[in-house]
Amino acid sequence: MAIVLKPKKSETASAVPTTSDLAVGEICVNVADRKIYTRKSNNSIVIVGSHIETDVGGTSVGGDVTGTVSNIQIGSNKVGITELNVSDGSAGQYLTTNGSGTLSFATDNTNVLGTAVGGDVTGTVSNIQIGSNKVGITELNVSDGTNGQVLKTNGSGTLSFTTISSGVSEATATSKAVTMAIALG
Repeated sequence: MAIVLKPKKSETASAVPTTSDLAVGEICVNVADRKIYTRKSNNSIVIVGSHIETDVGGTSVGGDVTGTVSNIQIGSNKVGITELNVSDGSAGQYLTTNGSGTLSFATDNTNVLGTAVGGDVTGTVSNIQIGSNKVGITELNVSDGTNGQVLKTNGSGTLSFTTISSGVSEATATSKAVTMAIALG
């Protein structure tokens, strides 16, 4: 007569036996997960076998990862200080590398407010000014006019060049080699 072995079993997905469910060396089969568990003498529950599909590419994954075996992604908000293997820093610090794979937290000691600026502007970051003679037609975002025309506004922020209407006289003032036409009327 054949001997029938009947291990403990579960048909609930992700169910893992506890030490109160198994004696040391006793086995339990989770049919839904296709895993075999046992209790070790140190009272830990371990997997001693599991069924691996030959085509596991489409099998779903879980825990800190999402997707399938063939397309696994780290889940949202799952990487922290522990996973980065770095000591935590202080509030306001940033993560930096030494270029050889070592991460650490550092404090930003730069004071950009006093940093000098250049190009078409002068001063510092905290007190920037447009440099002398740096604003031209391109910077005004207006099409250039013809000789003798003046710049006018429509009152809504649009600038354009126009010819002075008849009956309007011009006055010219010169200061530091800059000539300005002023419409008087």
